[in-house]
Amino acid sequence: MRVKKVTLTNFRNYEHSSVDLSDARNVLIGENAQGKTNFLEAIEIISIGRSTRAQQDGDLIRKGADHMRIDLVFESAGTEATASFALAPTDKPRTKGIEKQIKINGLTIGSAKGLRGRLVTVSFKSSDLNLLRGGPKFRREWIDDILITLRPTYQDTLSKYQKSVAQRNRLLKLLFEKGKVTVSDQDQLKVWDEQAARFGATIIKHRLHLMGELLPRAERHQEHISGQREKLTAHYLFRASDPKEDEGDPAPTEAIASNQLVDQTENEIAQTLISLMRERRYEEIARKQTLCGPHRDDIKFCLNDSDAVEFASQGQQRSLVLAFKLAELERVQENLSEPPILLLDDVLAELDLNRQGLLMSLVKNDMQTLITTTHVTGFKPEWVEGALFLEVTAGSVLAIREPQGAINL
Repeated sequence: MRVKKVTLTNFRNYEHSSVDLSDARNVLIGENAQGKTNFLEAIEIISIGRSTRAQQDGDLIRKGADHMRIDLVFESAGTEATASFALAPTDKPRTKGIEKQIKINGLTIGSAKGLRGRLVTVSFKSSDLNLLRGGPKFRREWIDDILITLRPTYQDTLSKYQKSVAQRNRLLKLLFEKGKVTVSDQDQLKVWDEQAARFGATIIKHRLHLMGELLPRAERHQEHISGQREKLTAHYLFRASDPKEDEGDPAPTEAIASNQLVDQTENEIAQTLISLMRERRYEEIARKQTLCGPHRDDIKFCLNDSDAVEFASQGQQRSLVLAFKLAELERVQENLSEPPILLLDDVLAELDLNRQGLLMSLVKNDMQTLITTTHVTGFKPEWVEGALFLEVTAGSVLAIREPQGAINL
């Protein structure tokens, strides 16, 4: 896979910029807040169909403009293609005044999920530390995004589950406002219980299977990074009782660990979910929301059997996240007939030469790589050998010669 050309119009801080990329390594150099991360974000949007940084679509439009557009020319499976992602003003209802327009080879596609699988990227970012330091939502999105990359149909299951929970929550709110639950209401809840449980069980099984694939790889990388001194483990936590986990409630929580779930069938997990929903029926009505299911689950990371969030040092946390991101890169590469595109957003400078070497050992020679940095001092020479250097200044990208005196060879 290769991105051949990127054209940005009114995207973030770019008014208009167009640049051709190298098939091998591309190093984007510039001071902070000039647009390096925005450039990689544009490629990732075409890859996964959404921004992982924007709170809402309107945040992607340059200040003072009313529209934006990303155009990519890329090559996949030996065939050149074009993709565009645009936001434009509209008066259509329920759009918040902005309409999304996505095209592949000039033909409009119905939704952003139609972009998945055409251009596969794996990204390493400073914000990856949220995998440990952020809330459960970051960990759920991380594992779900990998699953969608590996199995695009997983997105349909996830969407159906989310819609089922949304409908169930509307019914719970209605019952709260009525102040009573009739036999008819119970029957209606039963329908949504079963639907949410069925899709939820599928999601949990997929997540457990992927964790089983990632963990041995991550353990191996962590042992290498730590010189065999640290043992990494991780557990998928199926939330049995944690009604306020997203509200920062410090109270202890009950959870069913992954080793109790991995041998269960989807039907058995679905029945567990249904039982939990029935047990907590009146609590859910009082809170007007579904309190158990994969949208509440979490992943716990440990080093030497101690919670990595609470007890690991900052350096250990960075190494743990790197180990899992390397495992992700390995797993995604195995799933493809050609290498994905590697996006390294301001992370190489944070890695010592040992960790840079470990990452480089997994990067195939024919893998296109985009690296953002404020400088290349401290990089292993292999990262910049033969690279195309691009200078990013105030939302403008320009190819330059190799920076003079900035590389330690």
